[in-house]
Amino acid sequence: MADRIADPLLGQPPERVQLDAAPLVRVLGQVQFPRIIKISSEQHIGDFQEAIRKSYPFIERDTAQSVQLNFDGGGLKSAATEEVIWRFFDGTRLWRASLNPSSLTLETTKYTSRQEFLDRFKFLIEALGEAIQPTIATRVGFRYVNRLDRPQDIQDLEQLVYSDLVGLLSATLREKVELTVSQAQCTTLEGRLLVRWGLLPAGATHDPDMAPPVNARSWMMDIDSFTTSGLPTDGFHTGDILGKLDTMANRAYAFFRWSVKGEFLNRFRGGTK
Repeated sequence: MADRIADPLLGQPPERVQLDAAPLVRVLGQVQFPRIIKISSEQHIGDFQEAIRKSYPFIERDTAQSVQLNFDGGGLKSAATEEVIWRFFDGTRLWRASLNPSSLTLETTKYTSRQEFLDRFKFLIEALGEAIQPTIATRVGFRYVNRLDRPQDIQDLEQLVYSDLVGLLSATLREKVELTVSQAQCTTLEGRLLVRWGLLPAGATHDPDMAPPVNARSWMMDIDSFTTSGLPTDGFHTGDILGKLDTMANRAYAFFRWSVKGEFLNRFRGGTK
């Protein structure tokens, strides 16, 4: 087993290792673009739906609530807004594409390989480019959410994860600690990385949209790698977006490999991919 990489933020990502039983709750890729208001209207997304309908036959309309703060006449005013999100599911409902006026997201709870994920994202980006025609991409990100929830894995945490991410969960304190969550936002060679990790009690989650709670104590590590730089300014180019998405995934993977020990890989591994 290779030694721990020295620098997960600026260094060369290691060779990927397939984990056939990887404790992944969800994997997500996203591209953002300047806001296109017509996406909110059902009459304007028909071409996009038709282009992907054979692969993603189910469609649902969802909404997200947000609050906008504005300074007006020296005072602060707030206004609630609602944004439409179109959800497209494959036949198994294990893959979901989400389209809102400023982003396209692909996520899955059944991640098998980077290549499959990139191929599926390519299909969606090409359909978006043809049907909606965004002008440019403004942000690209890739996110892995890992969770250990088997009692044996929690018991063996110090054998699986480096001490940097164990902290108060050392063996002498673990049974007394009910909840501890840490967060770090870092500058990387390609952009930025936001990582959250920690122990949660049964029935709790750090993000209900990404990791529905389970009826057991769990340790989670959520790695979000993203960038707003190095993207073309002359068009919405599929190849460039996919290349950047792959780069962001590599950086997230580098941090993952820096975080886990060889025993983690042995426990969940397969071959190389």
